Amino acid sequence: MDGLTGSGLARLAFWAKGMVSINNARMEWPGFSYSDAEWARMRTLSEPIGAGTYQLFTMVNAAIFIAIAALGIFGVFLPLATLLFPIPAETSALKFSMLLAACAFLIIGLGLPISMRLSAMLVGGKKVREALVPAAGDQALASKVSWQINRIMLIMCGLLVPGILLFIAYDIQAGPIITALKWVAIVLMAVSTLTGVARQRKS
Repeated sequence: MDGLTGSGLARLAFWAKGMVSINNARMEWPGFSYSDAEWARMRTLSEPIGAGTYQLFTMVNAAIFIAIAALGIFGVFLPLATLLFPIPAETSALKFSMLLAACAFLIIGLGLPISMRLSAMLVGGKKVREALVPAAGDQALASKVSWQINRIMLIMCGLLVPGILLFIAYDIQAGPIITALKWVAIVLMAVSTLTGVARQRKS
């Protein structure tokens, strides 16, 4: 056993259930890649979790996260915005965007792990936990998943959120850019699907 608690193993199992479902659909999430051994372990962890249990987990997780996000907006973002920018008309678009991006990263960075932890505790009952047998490497896999989530959040909150707000604030005509990004997204999805098909055939 490498130090992963029962609740931590349950969270990893629910994450594995979602990723295995995506992999079974012959798709991949950019930024979330795993070795063959890691996929095998995630498939083992996902087996005790039925489709209904996983669906309940996603709904509970969403409800808890929305509540945390609302608390962060009304308890952190709005008070800070009022304190730092008492005159909205004189507020710099860049400063406002950076504050929103920082608060978004704080809310998601803290809120998502908390919501996943609470959801796993509420939905992952005794029967599920008893079916999950710890194995060597679980802690390393959980740490890898945590790093992947934080990396995506950093990209989203550090680039996407302020970028979109600045485009709106300065009325930048982004038609050609949006069109290009749309085609890039289509190509990435096609590559992801073809990669998944190729891997399924090899296996």
